Amino acid sequence: MPEGASSSPRDNGSGSASRIVSIELMGAAGQKVRIHLADGSFFIVHAEIFAAGPLSAGSALDEPLLQSLKVRSEQVFARDAALRLLSRAAQTRRGLLRKLRSRGFSKEASAFALNRMIELGYVDDRVFAESWTRFRIATRKEGWKSLYRGLLRGGVPREVAEEVLDQACTEDVELDQARRLTHGVSPRQAVSKLTARGFRSRTIARILSEMRREAPRDPEE
Repeated sequence: MPEGASSSPRDNGSGSASRIVSIELMGAAGQKVRIHLADGSFFIVHAEIFAAGPLSAGSALDEPLLQSLKVRSEQVFARDAALRLLSRAAQTRRGLLRKLRSRGFSKEASAFALNRMIELGYVDDRVFAESWTRFRIATRKEGWKSLYRGLLRGGVPREVAEEVLDQACTEDVELDQARRLTHGVSPRQAVSKLTARGFRSRTIARILSEMRREAPRDPEE
């Protein structure tokens, strides 16, 4: 059951408030509070939300208050999940939103958490793209097109990916990567390798031109 979830309460048709019968702390850090209701159902709230309201055994919860507790708790759970994800690795807006949704959070709670991370300055698509591109160029032999596809898969918007790559993966940078990748191979192998690694056609053409110029001449010519 995802964080902030609840069991289904029984509907007695009266519309009366539900009464809390017991409260249980959960988790090693006590961040979750399970609240059991008189109708046999229960729901889980974040300890931060629980502490903000005077809830105790015997308290009555009407439907608006019950829904408010659930919504606010899911938002805080989503925020905490976002912080954990960011503590492991930088995220893009789309990437973080996608991961929160995949963990069972609602669209609204996921958007709340994302917006909070943006407000705190923890999520920036351009910073992510620049850092990711620098790392890939330093550790991989990839062309502009391969880097571009990688940024899009990571959730970077197209216009940001193009701007970052035009600055970081210039023609000279890509050409240098291509030379390293094709050192000592035949023209045919060079074309195969460079195409597979996403190098642009003009870079491949320059590599082939350099190979032709550097190829030993037949002494009988």
